[in-house]
Amino acid sequence: MSRLDRLVVLLETGSTPFIRNTAADQLSDLAKAHPEDTINLLGRVYPYLKSKKWETRISAARAFGGIVNNAPLWDPNSEKQIKLEKDAEQVFVKEEIETDPIVKKEFPEDEIIIKKEQDEELQKLTKNLSNLINFDSFSLHELIKCGTKLLASKSDDTDREDYINDVTLLGRIKRHRSSIIPKEETKSDLSKESSPNAHTKEEPIIKQEPGTQQQHDNLASASTSPAPPTGSNKPVSSARLKAMQRRKAKANAKNGANKIRSVDISQSSLSRQMIENGEGMDIDSKDSTPQFDVTSQQGGNKLVVETKSSELSPLLSQQNKVAGLIWQFQGVYELLLADLFDDQWEIRHGAALGLRELVKKHGKGAGRVMNKTLQENDTNNAATLEDLAVRICVIFVLDRFGDYVSDTVVAPVRESAAQTLAALLIHLNEETVIRIFHCLNSMVLQKDMVAKCWEAKHGGILGVRYLVSVRTDILLANPEMFDDVVTMVLSGLKESDDDVQSVAALTLTPIASQFVTTRKNVIGTLLTVIWDCLVNLRDDLSASIGSVMDLLAKLCSHKEVIEIMQQDANENKENSFENLVPRLFPFLRHSITNVRKAVLRTILEFLSIEDSSTKAWINAKTLRLVYQNLLVEQNIDVLNLSAQVYEKLLLEMNNNKFNIDVIFTKQSKSLLTLTMTPIGISRHTYSMNTTLIMRPSGEMLGPLNDDDCRGKKRKPDESTTDIPIEDLKVNIDSPIYKGDVMLVGYDKLIGMRCAASAAFGKTLSYMQSEETLLKIFEAISGYLKSCHATSVLLSAFIVEEYATALKERGLKPNEKIVTLLSGSLNKVLQEPESLPHFRELVPTLKAVRTSCLQLFDVFVTAAKLSPSRIPQIPVVVQGEAEAGPGAFGLETAEKICNETFVKLKKHLSATHRLSANQALEDAKHRILVAMEESRLAFTSRANSIFAGFAAASLALAGVPKKLNPIIKSLMESVKSEETLVLQKRSVFSVARLVQQLIEVGKKGASDKIVKNLCAFLCVDTSEVPEFHHNVIFKENILSLRKEEAQIDPTDAAAHERAVREAKIKRNGALMTLDQLVHIYGPKLFDQVTKLKEMMIEPLRYLSKTEEVSQDELKGQSVIDALGILRALFPKMDKELYPEVIDNLDLFLPGLQSEYSVFRYSTAKCLATICSVVPAKAFIFIVNSVLPMLKNAGDVKQRQGAIETVYHISAAMGASILPYVMFLIVPVMGRMSDSDHDVRVLAATTFASIIKLVPLEAGIPDPEDMPQELLEGRDRERDFIQQMMDPTKIKSFDLPVTIKATLRKYQQEGVNWLAFLNKYHLHGILCDDMGLGKTLQTICIVSSDHHIREENFKETGSAEYRKLPSLVICPPSLIGHWEQEINQYAPFMKVLVYAGSPSIRIPLRGQIPDADVVVTSYDVCRNDVESLTKHDYNYCVLDEGHIIKNASSKLSKSVKRVKAEHRLILSGTPIQNNVLELWSLFDFLMPGFLGTEKVFHEKFAKPIAASRNSKTSSKEQEAGALAMESLHKQVLPFMLRRLKEDVLSDLPPKIIQDYYCELSDLQKKLYKDFAKTQKETIKTDVQGSEKEGKTHVFQALQYMRKLCNHPALVMSEQHPKYAEINQFLISRNTDLRNIEHAPKLLSLKNLLLECGIGSQDSEYNNNVSKKKSLQQQQQQQLISADGVISEHRALIFCQLKDMLDIVENELLRKYLPSVTFMRLDGSTDPRDRQSIVRKFNEDPSIDVLLLTTKVGGLGLNLTGADTVIFVEHDWNPMNDLQAMDRAHRLGQKKVVNVYRLITKDTLEEKIMGLQKFKMNIASTIVNQQNAGLQSMDTNQLLDLFDVDDTGNGAKVEEPVKEETDTNGGGGASTNGDIPDDITGGLTGKAAGAVGELADLWDESQYEEEYNLDNFIKTLK
Repeated sequence: MSRLDRLVVLLETGSTPFIRNTAADQLSDLAKAHPEDTINLLGRVYPYLKSKKWETRISAARAFGGIVNNAPLWDPNSEKQIKLEKDAEQVFVKEEIETDPIVKKEFPEDEIIIKKEQDEELQKLTKNLSNLINFDSFSLHELIKCGTKLLASKSDDTDREDYINDVTLLGRIKRHRSSIIPKEETKSDLSKESSPNAHTKEEPIIKQEPGTQQQHDNLASASTSPAPPTGSNKPVSSARLKAMQRRKAKANAKNGANKIRSVDISQSSLSRQMIENGEGMDIDSKDSTPQFDVTSQQGGNKLVVETKSSELSPLLSQQNKVAGLIWQFQGVYELLLADLFDDQWEIRHGAALGLRELVKKHGKGAGRVMNKTLQENDTNNAATLEDLAVRICVIFVLDRFGDYVSDTVVAPVRESAAQTLAALLIHLNEETVIRIFHCLNSMVLQKDMVAKCWEAKHGGILGVRYLVSVRTDILLANPEMFDDVVTMVLSGLKESDDDVQSVAALTLTPIASQFVTTRKNVIGTLLTVIWDCLVNLRDDLSASIGSVMDLLAKLCSHKEVIEIMQQDANENKENSFENLVPRLFPFLRHSITNVRKAVLRTILEFLSIEDSSTKAWINAKTLRLVYQNLLVEQNIDVLNLSAQVYEKLLLEMNNNKFNIDVIFTKQSKSLLTLTMTPIGISRHTYSMNTTLIMRPSGEMLGPLNDDDCRGKKRKPDESTTDIPIEDLKVNIDSPIYKGDVMLVGYDKLIGMRCAASAAFGKTLSYMQSEETLLKIFEAISGYLKSCHATSVLLSAFIVEEYATALKERGLKPNEKIVTLLSGSLNKVLQEPESLPHFRELVPTLKAVRTSCLQLFDVFVTAAKLSPSRIPQIPVVVQGEAEAGPGAFGLETAEKICNETFVKLKKHLSATHRLSANQALEDAKHRILVAMEESRLAFTSRANSIFAGFAAASLALAGVPKKLNPIIKSLMESVKSEETLVLQKRSVFSVARLVQQLIEVGKKGASDKIVKNLCAFLCVDTSEVPEFHHNVIFKENILSLRKEEAQIDPTDAAAHERAVREAKIKRNGALMTLDQLVHIYGPKLFDQVTKLKEMMIEPLRYLSKTEEVSQDELKGQSVIDALGILRALFPKMDKELYPEVIDNLDLFLPGLQSEYSVFRYSTAKCLATICSVVPAKAFIFIVNSVLPMLKNAGDVKQRQGAIETVYHISAAMGASILPYVMFLIVPVMGRMSDSDHDVRVLAATTFASIIKLVPLEAGIPDPEDMPQELLEGRDRERDFIQQMMDPTKIKSFDLPVTIKATLRKYQQEGVNWLAFLNKYHLHGILCDDMGLGKTLQTICIVSSDHHIREENFKETGSAEYRKLPSLVICPPSLIGHWEQEINQYAPFMKVLVYAGSPSIRIPLRGQIPDADVVVTSYDVCRNDVESLTKHDYNYCVLDEGHIIKNASSKLSKSVKRVKAEHRLILSGTPIQNNVLELWSLFDFLMPGFLGTEKVFHEKFAKPIAASRNSKTSSKEQEAGALAMESLHKQVLPFMLRRLKEDVLSDLPPKIIQDYYCELSDLQKKLYKDFAKTQKETIKTDVQGSEKEGKTHVFQALQYMRKLCNHPALVMSEQHPKYAEINQFLISRNTDLRNIEHAPKLLSLKNLLLECGIGSQDSEYNNNVSKKKSLQQQQQQQLISADGVISEHRALIFCQLKDMLDIVENELLRKYLPSVTFMRLDGSTDPRDRQSIVRKFNEDPSIDVLLLTTKVGGLGLNLTGADTVIFVEHDWNPMNDLQAMDRAHRLGQKKVVNVYRLITKDTLEEKIMGLQKFKMNIASTIVNQQNAGLQSMDTNQLLDLFDVDDTGNGAKVEEPVKEETDTNGGGGASTNGDIPDDITGGLTGKAAGAVGELADLWDESQYEEEYNLDNFIKTLK
């Protein structure tokens, strides 16, 4: 995959908008740098416009826009363009003549043809332009009448056939669409064809050319190419071509698996028409020859695969001929036009986005043609653009898709179409704009329509909205148009439909200024409509109110409007501000959040009017209604906005000399009462007195009625009521009126009350009258002593806010008030015990009392204690109104649990004491739990009150002499307050206190507070670890360990509570310190010296390990300092950065420390510093930290460095981009580190940073990046480019002489292996069998040995000391390896470490001296201790899939081998299960795919689940995504080339199944066995016992053997033995006779057909001639062809017994002349290679008999050209390997593979199971890595582009409909691993899942359809 491919893919896979947008921008930069590739780039991006995912379409549109913006404008009439065209023509002609001698002779004729073609092309274009649609044919009535609707997806509505014909507008659009997209490729037409006229002879049927990359991808929606042009009318040829095309499509699909393919958009319908008609082109059948000739023969049982070289497609030649004559975007423009009417809304939306981007800049080029006059081109351009405008208007009418987002509807297609129209309007002349306007006008007004269509109206008004914003000039120049706009807006505002009303309001908003200045006469009417609108909008769900109010706010910001309103007010009191503004008030409590926001914004706008005469509406009612908003508003944004409005109200009242005393005094009592309503606990709530709640009408709510949450309304006088009917409204505030803590939550309730208290306090600060103030504060003072906690707390808040507000205005609180309140406040602070038990918490005490009574009850009932001994306990509990000193309290319960319990227990008899003991203990435990709950509830509220009192006291009277109570109260709240609102208040108070203490010189106290805050900050061990607990860890990387040890389940609850408390404490301290940092800015360290001392000084201990080990406190102080610095550094002032940056050297000893915890803390701290000041910190990282990664001698340094890089990548996220280059190579090198932790962390880090590399190049340099980093980065970038781009990798020149000629692909393979070697990576070379994996391995191993030897001579470094390499292979290949090494690299000393133990023991001493040690897997397992004593250079596993089972002893042994480089060779890396892949990578790079458990959960499980046909679409999607993710992660480390890809000279391989019927004997046995076993098997399969499963397997084995030969199952123990014997005697035959085994008969026939043993056949026929066998044989030898048969065969069996039967019963008896050899498990491994060599070298040996297990691995048997499988392996991979023993390098003949299969048996059915196994192998390693161009390090960029789901961080993405683009799995067509697999979702499954993707995030719409943002892009 090239860098370009990766960039394009990022449009879809980019995990964040930043990454997707950066990719899009870089694509546009690419277009800028390479304008000639514009069309190619668009072709790649175009398919993503059809994506199901919103984000992908938006990113694709951005890329699309960027690319077209960089293309030059098309103006064929400009002199420059005409000159360019002429020059290009001359160059083309010259090149043709130079390169093609035929052209020289025939040039004049060709020129005539080309000229003729060009003329025809232009004539067609002219004809096409004359068929364009214009507004004359637009009829709203007809469009709506036809009944066509474009919904979310295909609709079942059929078009009314009498309306859709060629004449109608819709018919013409349909005809155009089908001329662009061939019928077989059109996913859906506009509607079902019901009319015979739907297709006429004018409509072209497009044929297309296979064999060309650009063409076969014509549409993203089509995964196969259409049928090729036949060029002949012969039916046979046509049928063959169709079949060929189907197979070609399959191959194409295979090649493009898992990719969205690029599209050839360089063609227009004109060129397609031309080719369709075949004019001027002789389409010869040879021209359309595909790359592979795949011919099906013999009824489909046989396939021939041949390789052909393709020639240039005539279509491309044609495109070259007409290029430069027409607009270069004509092709993509037509595709987008066709997509605009697709049934899928996503495709329509993508098309609208694409057209928008295209038209924005290039609208002027559309329709223009070379060789036409300017006037003609202008006409054509105008006609083309008008055609587009008509289509957009049709979309407005027909599109019905709406997406409901929260409380409003968005129509994405209509919105985007409107934006396209806006882009189009820029290029249109005034006449056309006016025609569009009239068309839109007809949609909005629908004057003659009986049943009006609101969607069309909505589309029309949307169009108008954009039109008025973009072409305001035409609007202003045409007064009648402006009047029509106003008419439409007024019509829309009066409309009953919300969405139309909303857009109508938005239409006028951008031109409000022009409207106000030019249409003063209409302002009054508009305002009346708007105000009436607000009165009439009674529906609680009306979403348009917000837009209407925004329009009102915009209008009211103009002086003229205010003047008109004032004028109206003077003329008519009804229209005064006093009457109008209150119309907004009913919406203050509207059920839609956006409406509540809009009304507050509008009120703010009215408050901002400078004219004081407009403020008459500000009165007591206004103040009260906004205050009530604060009491009941749950949404935090609206609450903050309400507070803003209230403050602005107060300010305006103060500035305009309103008498706040008078206005507020009347309200204060009732508002204070409402504010002070207690907040209870769950199930014990306090309701507000709703009779004190004012309605917008000025009347009061009635009392709350539980049955009616709306509340009863007092019947007002009908005449005075002008408000909406309240009974229609939903009362959203009912739960708050009821004080429902369970529903609303304590945090929200207290948040609202805090906001109200703040408002109350601020209001009091504006009051002047001392008398009034004292009255109110007396009431507040009463509340300070209330028995309700809420009232006490809130009254303290009011006091604090009152004093603070005065201080902010430079005033002091009234002395009398200070005196009145100080006593109450100080008393509680100094005597905390004086707080009463609060009334709200009485239920908790009652619960304790009930538990005590239950205990007494247990004593009486269970322990049989006399009731007279039970003491009486008080009935009344503390906190109740009637409670006295003796009331029940916690101390009473404590006494009962301790003294009373023991006392009563003593009175029990021994028996009862024992029997009732458990019940008594349980009852006592229940009391303790209830007491704890009660105590916690009281403590929590008491702490809040103490903090509130301390803050109030501080604000009122300043810093007191006695500081302790204040500091203690506030700090307690900071560290333990669970309610964030209250904690924040305490935070601000503590920060103010520190500031005041520093100001008055009390440094000791402020230092103590700061020290404690730092201690609180470090209390959360998940953020700041403990030294004491972690001091034991020295070898580990702490980031890989969980911070906490496993919790004992019994303490889980306590632990959870402790964790929560620690987080609260840290959060409080962090907020407070942040506040201090904010207050002091650059003077922080000067003023708060303690903070610097805590932060910087302890870092010096990092280098003093001995001191730290003796004093753990010093160790903790270091970790704390790092934790504090990490927490506060991001908030610090920039001027303080040097204090830290200059001390970075202090961190180095921390990274090198022997303590894991120091390395961990230092790494995290450094990561934070890097994220804040990357430019400065990265110099330190590059110069000091990264070199530590290379320190081979010190694992601690490597651990510290990799941990730092890991945390830097996590902390910086995307902002690491400019620096990512420095990290890639060092981290990559550590992925093979000897330390497990370093390896794992390096792999994880690599995962997160590698995916950013494609984005890196386009990022501008940060301004402050130092020069030395810039230079270093450029070096790294060159290096990375070489690494990433195979074309830039220098070919690896072998430093040694290999006695073989490497083919091109082999050299590429060696280059890849050298690349892995250079960067210490490890991989799997999984080339097809027979491509020379052994040779490539020998090249790299011998080269590396040589290079090490040279380096050692130069340096003498231990790093380059001599190390042997170890090759581990199956026993049959040991000789093969020895021979190959000796043959190709004779200078390498080979030691074969094999044989019996007595042979091996003497060899052990020779291992260090050998260059290559070759051993087998079994020997490695048995001698693992001896082999692992040595270090190796390379460890190569041949047929490495043998270690697929990670838990086997063999795998574990192999993984213990220590080697610098690890390499696996395997033709089939995945056999039965994806999980096997994990084991292979666990050998290569442990930790790379996570732990086996994680891998199983993340990949194996979803992939396996998705294979099941019954799985849900969601599971299939999960499987597809997991497969895609696995692909990206492993492919860079796997190289696979298939023979057909790299060997054009390899002969074809023909695979066919050879069926044979069962013999009578077999049938009898098979039927009997099947009948008797069926039920047993059924039971076994359903059961779970191991024996059952074994029995099933045995039964299958039996049936399989029976298919081969009855003799394999017929023993004397067989229950039917006697019966069968009788049967055989009656037939006068023998069990071993081949007539009972049809497979042997078939095998005999096959061999005879191959010419093997044909003389025997003649001999058998001529027995009568009585020639002796000797004579016969001599006769054969004399004949010319007797010595060597025409064909030679490999015969594979599974079982040795079956080989015996083939040998003895067939070859020896019936084909005695056949010479054969045999290779099976009994053959000595050392002799196997010599047998192979002899067979290859001696062509007179006809047959080699092999078992699949022994003969199927690694052997080269190209001497044979026929492969016969008598038996088949359960695992098809083994058979695939076996057949490729013959079909490999060196084979010159066609290879025939025959598979003998018995019909209607188990054997036939097993073939179905193989598909599943093959699919897995081909999906992971398929054609995607066909060569280095598409594989290898290029894939590194997609490496680990993993959603961060693995870390539990990410979300499920909206569903991809198709992950892979091909159709089904199925058997292999060419005998190799089938490379096609459908991993994605199609059909119904995809549709169902796809619907989920329709619900987008609201913010996406806001961003995409923000008019202002859009307009900016047009200017």
